[in-house]
Amino acid sequence: MPKVFVVDTSLLLHDPNALRSFEDNIVVVPFPVLEELDHHKSRSENGTAFYARQAIRILDEFRKKGPLHRGVATSGGGILLVDNKEYGPNGIALKTDTADNFIISVAYKWNHSKEWLQRQKGKHDVMADIAQRFPFNNVCIVSKDINLRVKAAAFGIAAEDYLRDRAAEDEEQLYSGIARISVEADHFKELGGTLYREKEQGGAPRSEIEKLVQLPHLLPNQCCIFGREDDHYHLAIYKDNGQGTPHFVHVAKPRNTRSQGIEPKNPEQALALALLMDRDIRIVTLSGIAGTGKTLMAGLAGLEQLANVYEQILVYRSNVEIGEPLGFGKGTFKQKFAPWARPIGDIFELLDQGSEKEEVYETKPTDRKPIYGIDALMSQGRIEIDPINFVRGRSFHWKFVIVDETQNFKPGDIKKVVTRVGKGTKIVLTGDVAQIDNLYLDTLTNGLSHVIERMKGQPTFGHITLVKSERSELAQLAAELL
Repeated sequence: MPKVFVVDTSLLLHDPNALRSFEDNIVVVPFPVLEELDHHKSRSENGTAFYARQAIRILDEFRKKGPLHRGVATSGGGILLVDNKEYGPNGIALKTDTADNFIISVAYKWNHSKEWLQRQKGKHDVMADIAQRFPFNNVCIVSKDINLRVKAAAFGIAAEDYLRDRAAEDEEQLYSGIARISVEADHFKELGGTLYREKEQGGAPRSEIEKLVQLPHLLPNQCCIFGREDDHYHLAIYKDNGQGTPHFVHVAKPRNTRSQGIEPKNPEQALALALLMDRDIRIVTLSGIAGTGKTLMAGLAGLEQLANVYEQILVYRSNVEIGEPLGFGKGTFKQKFAPWARPIGDIFELLDQGSEKEEVYETKPTDRKPIYGIDALMSQGRIEIDPINFVRGRSFHWKFVIVDETQNFKPGDIKKVVTRVGKGTKIVLTGDVAQIDNLYLDTLTNGLSHVIERMKGQPTFGHITLVKSERSELAQLAAELL
């Protein structure tokens, strides 16, 4: 039996195509939603106006099928209609002077359809027509607005989040990109020798590794940590493009032996750098808590390949503030964007200094000779740091592109970015899915999680979740306890 889903503006601004995803059910759009879409269609916020206009266009497509106030057929066999009649029954303290309250009143009306139809005293009503053709039993508000869902529950109306855009059923199912494989002590040394020896030949065949360990199901470019009980381990990346022989490529463990220069400090960082340096992998996603080295490893890989692989490093960030907005800044565009570009500048400065350990040097950090010459690369335009707002319309060829803080992107927004990638370009998406500033996104619905789950298993995609903060002991403690 069909259900009635009452949708609000927050849902349509998140995913306009949600209007087409309710199959054979009844979709009710309260009239204030149209007014709010009209208000948002010319807003300056990145993406909001675009989604508002897209939702209006989809509603206009339905309008061409027939009168929206009477209901038109959807492709799934259901009905979509715009309801402009609120319902304020006696004894219910619900003033319909706000859009949210109007939406709740519409849902209340459909939830008490018999009561509403009795009040019409035989007058023609679209609800009666629909009830005859599509008998329904359940009414539910679908919204990304938590407060609206809470208010609806206070009036005894079912309300839920939009679930179709979730990357996974729960957080535990999100792809980590890591397979931790147990190795018996008797086979550990032979396994390491096989991985290292076969690296020069293009990798150790899976059939050879299976003689030494029991392998789980692995996806292309999945990072493997072969460990034994005493914390000794070997690192490798599984390669399987569906054409050649599936094999493992050995990855060197972090050793902290370089006289200068930033290098991986833990197994996950070593594997991340290997993914970033692999030219066959065109898109890499790095997730993890603050301080795990996501952007640092991406910046290191970009600088190491800038001379002979890529023509330019492009870094994009969203200008999301913490706390109250500061308003418009004075000066040129670069001066205005400087506060948001500063975190990336700090990372490139650290890479240029070469080490976080003072004991490695006899000189002060300010007296060290730059390793990469970041200032010169910046002035030459070889490294650019820009707001994500300006990415639309661009085509990236032979670029190393880093998009930072992508946990704050909607799935549709991240698609617009990745589709900019052209020939010879690698794109890296970084973010912490547990640190989201967008009110309507969460761990399972943000753009980064969306890319990870949709792209996993593709031969040109690699992902790893970094788990240990290497910024400082305090940063690690704060990430765990605060």
